[in-house]
Amino acid sequence: MDLRRAELRIPSYGVRVQLPASLAGALAEENRLTPRPEFVLQLTSRDKLRMVAKRAPPLPLLEAPLQIVAVDENSAHGFTVTVFDFDDRSCRLTLFERLRPPNHGYRRQLAALLQGFADAPSEERHAQLHQLLPKELVEEMAPERAKELTRQARKKEKRLNNAFIQRFAALVRKLTREAAKEGRAAVVLVDPINHESLKRTRLQGTLLRARRVLENLCRYEGALFVELCASGKRCPFCGSWGLKARQTKHARVYKCWKCNIEWNRDKGALYNLAAEYFEKLRREECDDVSVLAERSLASLKQWLEKHSKALER
Repeated sequence: MDLRRAELRIPSYGVRVQLPASLAGALAEENRLTPRPEFVLQLTSRDKLRMVAKRAPPLPLLEAPLQIVAVDENSAHGFTVTVFDFDDRSCRLTLFERLRPPNHGYRRQLAALLQGFADAPSEERHAQLHQLLPKELVEEMAPERAKELTRQARKKEKRLNNAFIQRFAALVRKLTREAAKEGRAAVVLVDPINHESLKRTRLQGTLLRARRVLENLCRYEGALFVELCASGKRCPFCGSWGLKARQTKHARVYKCWKCNIEWNRDKGALYNLAAEYFEKLRREECDDVSVLAERSLASLKQWLEKHSKALER
């Protein structure tokens, strides 16, 4: 691999492949990591070259400063990501971001109609296609052409889903690398959706693949990956079960009958996820980690008391 010339060479086979500039730049960045990754070149079943980077740095010691990346999965809305940064006695919320998947409603409707027309052409299906496609394309539509357009629509859906997973992974990679540069141990917490509730939803395959990618990414970056359940229906202040107050365009708002406060369910779930992680450490780990967990939990609660409106918006 000659990154200066952006070239891949296999002399014994006379292979010389020019690498895209973006790939050469990415490989150069990975090569600067410590420990350095091991690159493995594979030949796929479709006779294409694939490069895999392997790296497994030691897991971080649980000590301050610490970064918590909390991820909530939603079968309809994708991912919500929050970052809490902890020092010896303080906590800061440094990121809250929603990553929404592409909307495939139109594309799936079109693919279903095209497949139906390809299998059994009819005037009714022809008329329905007129409503979704340009007139000149539908007039000359034949079953073979409908099959080809169906394949194209499904390939595009897969391509867009892959891009969505890559965008999510890129965000977490950026966060964990920034934490490493600042000397922070990184912990990635995921609240996974129950498999039964995820079955047959439109994001089933995408979310499951994204979770596997995230787990591999954490191993590669030296971050701790933890699956943990927490509910956004519980009050962040007292832990009581809240009641649904209202539904806005982008949020489900809950209200506590004890504390008389309201919170965004997604933000509440991520706060509760971080709190549950420290509670678990405090109960189960050794003295040093228990002390860290107790201090971090106290800092988290102090942050909430100081920014009581932060979970509402």
